[in-house]
Amino acid sequence: MDDRIVHISLGWLLLPLAIILTVVGALSTPHDARGQPLLLLPDVKVVEDYRLSISSATANLQLLDGEIAALLAGQNSDLFTQSRQAQAAFEHALRITQEVDVQSAPPALDGLRGAASGTASAYLEAARLALVWVSLPQDANHAAAENSMAQARQQLKTLEESKWLAKK
Repeated sequence: MDDRIVHISLGWLLLPLAIILTVVGALSTPHDARGQPLLLLPDVKVVEDYRLSISSATANLQLLDGEIAALLAGQNSDLFTQSRQAQAAFEHALRITQEVDVQSAPPALDGLRGAASGTASAYLEAARLALVWVSLPQDANHAAAENSMAQARQQLKTLEESKWLAKK
């Protein structure tokens, strides 16, 4: 009988572990828009999380814009359906405004927070005026809602042009 003891060096045992950790690290590391890895220091992570949150809120504001625009275009003549759409748009605007206002911004993004809050409030006002127009369909109410929408769109455009939200 041939009893041989095989001695495996510590290096050969650590090599698969190093390869596995490298692969896991490469797959789990977040990347920016250019594909570069992000170093997530606590302050960088807070800024990036807030930036992504406001970017999501901006996308929701674009959807809300379409809802209010369709309502003001009067595509539906059924008063009950119009009322339900106006109520849904107002609730959507309220939800977005609350989400933006509740989140605390890092000091570096305080200006972005103010712009996002102002834009969300402008859309909330536009949704409110659209609701007023649906409940009291007069030309003056429609004009007020349209003017409010134009102001909200201008604020949204300014927000989208922020360097913090720009697609890289």
